[in-house]
Amino acid sequence: MDLENKVLVLPNICGIQIDASASATPSVGPSLQPFYNTYIQNSTAKTAYASPGKVKLSEQGKTTKSSVVYTHKLTLFFASNDPLRVNRIKEYLKVKYIYITLSTGMVFFFGRNDYFQNAAPKIQIISDEKGTKIQYTTTSFYSMGFTNGSFDFDLSEEFPINFYNL
Repeated sequence: MDLENKVLVLPNICGIQIDASASATPSVGPSLQPFYNTYIQNSTAKTAYASPGKVKLSEQGKTTKSSVVYTHKLTLFFASNDPLRVNRIKEYLKVKYIYITLSTGMVFFFGRNDYFQNAAPKIQIISDEKGTKIQYTTTSFYSMGFTNGSFDFDLSEEFPINFYNL
């Protein structure tokens, strides 16, 4: 990998899907970085509503004696006056994995914290009269990767597949 190459697109989050039952395994295919990215099978993902511009994704790495430990956080927000608010919160609590679609077509995979997931994301719910915030947190020994939905054509990751790079 050449660290000198410039990333030409700054993406925005444009979609969230939650999944309560998928099977996730580390990627071995040539179009995904082996181990770090995830291949998904048996997905029953549901599109989740969150206010556009209010979805926040962060990753923070901290060096420890054995390696770097990453904390991944995803925060979703929706208006508290939703008539189906309680049912919506119940669905958000069932999460095992979350797919975060970017405007570039890439899909971040949130929730795999080891070779296989050994703990579901921790969930925090904060509400007031204006809005409800759902925050998911996972801790992992590796940086967040992408899913098989990001590279449908089995091409090398260095190949410029989107129209932003033309």
